[in-house]
Amino acid sequence: MQLLYSTSKALDKWLKTELPTLAGIQKGRNTITSDANTFSWQLHIIDNRYRSAEKTIIATEAYSRFTCFLPVLMPLTLAELHQQLTMQWQAMFIEMIRAQQLLANSDAVLLLSQLDELKFDIRWTKNTDLSINGHITDAALWVTQTLAEQRLDTMPLALAEDLAIYLNGQVKRIKQRKEKFVPLSRLFEYCQQITALTGNEVPEPNSAVTLPDNVIRFGDYKK
Repeated sequence: MQLLYSTSKALDKWLKTELPTLAGIQKGRNTITSDANTFSWQLHIIDNRYRSAEKTIIATEAYSRFTCFLPVLMPLTLAELHQQLTMQWQAMFIEMIRAQQLLANSDAVLLLSQLDELKFDIRWTKNTDLSINGHITDAALWVTQTLAEQRLDTMPLALAEDLAIYLNGQVKRIKQRKEKFVPLSRLFEYCQQITALTGNEVPEPNSAVTLPDNVIRFGDYKK
């Protein structure tokens, strides 16, 4: 199975990697998908404030629009970025599954184990999927406005996780296909499929997700 990382020009420049551009109908602006053969993520980087050294990498999964944030101060190697993003989204994903009681604890551990055991052929490319970019732009506004309101230069990991948990529990929309869904529910369904984990009820894609009590309520902030 292929793990595709599609990076924006801004992230490619910051990483100093000079990645190859993804070939396709629209060079550098091709649609990416997650299916039985490919697990795809769109990546971008933003300044926490105008021209700041403190930055945040935003990673959004192609099928579910499940998003995580990685605070950074200096460029990483591709291997380091892959490792940190994997740890970040898997830990948050399993935490949300447990909080929502979508699986028993033992099954949640099994799902995480099966995700870890997947053999990926990792591919890095320079490309921006415009259909995902809108979700990333929205997430970027949450980051910059939250940091400004809390008078922070760097996003603490705990705050990054809380913000991502909130956003991944909200209903998302894909205007072109008139779809509504919750990122957590969609990623949960997808991960069950690719790991062949069966026998557990998958919530409806548009079902509401209730945050645990210890999560910051970002809905109280004004956009």
